[in-house]
Amino acid sequence: MDTNRFKSSHDFSNIQKNLHNNPGYSVESYSQQVKDYINDMKSQNKEVTKQGFMTHAQKSAKEVWEEIQEMASEAWEKHNESDKKQ
Repeated sequence: MDTNRFKSSHDFSNIQKNLHNNPGYSVESYSQQVKDYINDMKSQNKEVTKQGFMTHAQKSAKEVWEEIQEMASEAWEKHNESDKKQ
């Protein structure tokens, strides 16, 4: 398996390149998430805190990581099956 091509858009050594290749990760998108969090908390008459938002953001990152793990696992299984057939 050519690990150099695995999710080539994620260059963990170059954060700016990674942000460019994944435009969903930007200050602007997180600013919108902050606004949504504040509105959601106010509508529920709950206190708005930075720690509350950070906890919310952490949960989102965990969900994304779980999705990445699932896709990587599927790719691994598919690759292993094709190797066994050869």
